[in-house]
Amino acid sequence: MARKAEVRYVNFYMAGSEALKFDPKPMVQQPKQEVKMPRPRRQKKIVLHVDPIAVAGIAVAFVMLIMMVVGMFQLGAAQKDAKRMGAYVEQLRAENAQLEQEYRAGYDPEEIRQIASAMGMIPKEEAQHIEITVEVPPVEKEATAWESFCTFLADLFA
Repeated sequence: MARKAEVRYVNFYMAGSEALKFDPKPMVQQPKQEVKMPRPRRQKKIVLHVDPIAVAGIAVAFVMLIMMVVGMFQLGAAQKDAKRMGAYVEQLRAENAQLEQEYRAGYDPEEIRQIASAMGMIPKEEAQHIEITVEVPPVEKEATAWESFCTFLADLFA
């Protein structure tokens, strides 16, 4: 007769594979234990490190931007004033030319010459010319600083 293969049953425990034993003792309520809450953890403070030189640079750049914008507005106003003044100068030149023309038309040069001749005036070409020469006296020696100071004080209190 042939032999049967030996069968071995390996009894390995696995969670939930065994039957629970029933405890016949009556269930007694146990006093509730105080549940301790976990201590609140301190929240980490977020610290931002700020470079003062960078902040100063940003502030200077911002101030320069504002100054540049203000300067552009001032430049525009100055250019507008320059155009207005240019137009005013042209208007004054035209008015001056017109007034000069009216002035020249208002008198007769021949009449003025006759009045000047009656007063005894002569033409420039007929006037007698006398030349006078002046000799420059020789320069004395330069005064020292002390002498200049004393002279200044004497002139001041004289």
